[in-house]
Amino acid sequence: MKTGDRLPALLLKMKALRSKLSKSEQQVVDYIIENPEKVIYLSVAGLAEYSNVSDATVVRTCRSIGLNGYQDLKVTLAQDIVTPLQSIHEEINQDDSASLIIDKVFQGTMHALNFTHDTLKVESIEAAADAILHAKSVTIMGLGNSHAVAVDLQHKLMRLDINANAYVDSHMQAIKVTHLGAGDVVFAISHSGSSMDIVDSTQIAKDNGATTISLTNIGSSPLGKLTDIQLYTASKETKYRIVAMSSRIAQMAIIDSIYTIIASKKPDAVDSFHRIEKSLNKKKY
Repeated sequence: MKTGDRLPALLLKMKALRSKLSKSEQQVVDYIIENPEKVIYLSVAGLAEYSNVSDATVVRTCRSIGLNGYQDLKVTLAQDIVTPLQSIHEEINQDDSASLIIDKVFQGTMHALNFTHDTLKVESIEAAADAILHAKSVTIMGLGNSHAVAVDLQHKLMRLDINANAYVDSHMQAIKVTHLGAGDVVFAISHSGSSMDIVDSTQIAKDNGATTISLTNIGSSPLGKLTDIQLYTASKETKYRIVAMSSRIAQMAIIDSIYTIIASKKPDAVDSFHRIEKSLNKKKY
């Protein structure tokens, strides 16, 4: 893949270092060199699968070529092969008007919603709703861009009188999951499915007997492989942007669906809503 007539710097570095790598590391590098734009879509597990190596080999390869890890690879690769405007939205061009940019952003969001709707598994959403409805407690975890989604889920479940708490700090997550067990539910949110802290905390919860639910982008990921119930959005945006926009809206659509399904199964939900609104009205002018 070339940017104009120039081979991106990271790919040049990989070619230069290739002979010093192990055979399995060379397989990873060869795949990246041949498919740089595709790699930006992939999780660690996805690249490992296409390269016919283990997840650990992918991470080791990143470090062998001087990067801090897989996320560093994706960011560096994206910076090498796309323009600054493309990093905001992959369809936007330098000479686009404000009106056209707005249209493209909205179209991208609608595409993510439609694609997510068309690829979701109803039985998985029903299973997640049922697990949450009958849980002793629900621990919601999200970091970075997933922070807002985790808090939104907590807010909705609290309205349904479900014992739910969102943890958006990795240390607090680790502390909380050590106290979970059978009957508890962990809802882990990570667009990439490769957030090390989220995966580690989810593993602890699972080992302790908690039911685990993941919400990630579609495709193989360390988090998705780990959890009991997998929920997926379908967004192309990790190709050019680590901070998601349309995927966050798709995540919230899935959460709204779970919330509504749970509400429909709680006979006292409507009365509870009225009581909540009556209490909140006191806080309005």
